[in-house]
Amino acid sequence: MYGSPEETLARIEEDTRRAQERGEKLPVLQAAIGEVRAKAVARTRDISVEVDAAGVIRDLDIADAALERGGRRVSAEVMDLIAKATKDARIRTLEVTTQIMGESDPIVGVVAAELIPEQEDDGVTRRGGLR
Repeated sequence: MYGSPEETLARIEEDTRRAQERGEKLPVLQAAIGEVRAKAVARTRDISVEVDAAGVIRDLDIADAALERGGRRVSAEVMDLIAKATKDARIRTLEVTTQIMGESDPIVGVVAAELIPEQEDDGVTRRGGLR
C-alpha cells in the first residue's frame, strides 16, 4: 500500500497545494455568502420579505392595504414568505459554495446537508442536494 518515497512526497505536495488553494478560496466564499439575499413577495404584491443566507430578515415591507386582510392572515403570509425566501437563500448559498469551491470539495456536501432539508421524492428520502 505504501509507495516509493518519491510517490509519497508527490502526494504530500499535492495535498499541500490543494489545502493552500482551498484556504485561498474560503475568504472569497465567506464574502459571497455574506452577500446572499433572497426575496419573497406575496401574490397580492403588498407584502415582501428579504432574508440573508442565514435566514435573518433584512427587509420586511407590509403595505397598508395588506392590513385589511386582518392581522392573523397577514402574520401567516409573512411567515410563509419568510420560509420561501429562506429556502431560496439556502439554495443560493449552496450554488455559491459549489461555484467557488467546486463540486468535488467536501464542504459542498456539508453545506448541502446543513442547508437543504430532507426531501421526499417517490417515497425516497434524500438529504441535501438540489432538485
